[in-house]
Amino acid sequence: MQHATDLTEQEPKLSAVPPKRPDPVKKKAQLKKNLIGWAFVAPTVLFVIAFIYYGIFYNAYHSVFSWDGISFEKTYIGLENFGRMFSDPEFYNALKNTGIFTVLTVTIQAGLGLVLAYLLHTKGVGRTFFKSVFFFPVVLSPVVLGAAFSQIFDFQFGYINEFLRMIGLGAFEQNWLGDQDVALYSIILINIFQWTGSSMIMYYMAMLAIEREVFEAANIDGAGFWRTLWSVVFPNLKGTTFTLTILGVIGGLKTFDIVWISTQGGPGNSTEVISTYLFRKSMLHQEVGYASAVAIILLIIALGITYFQTRVQKKMD
Repeated sequence: MQHATDLTEQEPKLSAVPPKRPDPVKKKAQLKKNLIGWAFVAPTVLFVIAFIYYGIFYNAYHSVFSWDGISFEKTYIGLENFGRMFSDPEFYNALKNTGIFTVLTVTIQAGLGLVLAYLLHTKGVGRTFFKSVFFFPVVLSPVVLGAAFSQIFDFQFGYINEFLRMIGLGAFEQNWLGDQDVALYSIILINIFQWTGSSMIMYYMAMLAIEREVFEAANIDGAGFWRTLWSVVFPNLKGTTFTLTILGVIGGLKTFDIVWISTQGGPGNSTEVISTYLFRKSMLHQEVGYASAVAIILLIIALGITYFQTRVQKKMD
């Protein structure tokens, strides 16, 4: 016992290691590096705050007022704007037209873009020329396209009806932008004409990442054009399809220029979409408080659709 006590007494006592103080030079260098980084992102952050988040809070604030957008006086009315909106048949009509417009344009543009991209991906003559031709409408202004198709779809002197009369199919001529049953689908056709080239280019660039051996194996197995497109190409482009869907939905919710140039929401509100409805209430009827409430609901719809699409994508992955 004595020996054990002596050994214990002979053990050196461990002293606490003092904490290492940060190097002031390195701390200053890191701070400078962080400031430089913030300096680069500051313009973008300020832009987002000024033109996006400020606009959201601005609309949310004015959605509880009755205001014409000009006078200094605002009357607080609480949630009356939202109650009025949800009881307005014109709002539901605009919402329905926006849904039809979005679903058809997203689906058809993606389908045509995929087929065109696969056609141009295969070996052939004039691929560069046809890529330019199909992509050319994308760079045109929607105002120009709207004005041009207003002439093309004209009932009396439009090129489509003139062509139908010339080939003896005059019975099929339509008042493309003046018939309530046809006008919305005519505008959808204009939008598809403009943006199919964008879908084609995105699919084409994604196809370049697919190994050539995959196509050769499908060819050896006897898969034809459509079988290869559906069973080989499309499954490998799910990410591109998802991106195009998000972009198409956002574009459908905010589409305005083509509709306004072509029909201004008519005839009889048959082509009225959410954006033209909002514009009409805020700028033409000077009901800014009510239009702010519509804008808030539109934002909630967009966020909900984006969240749903993101969840679906995660499950697919």
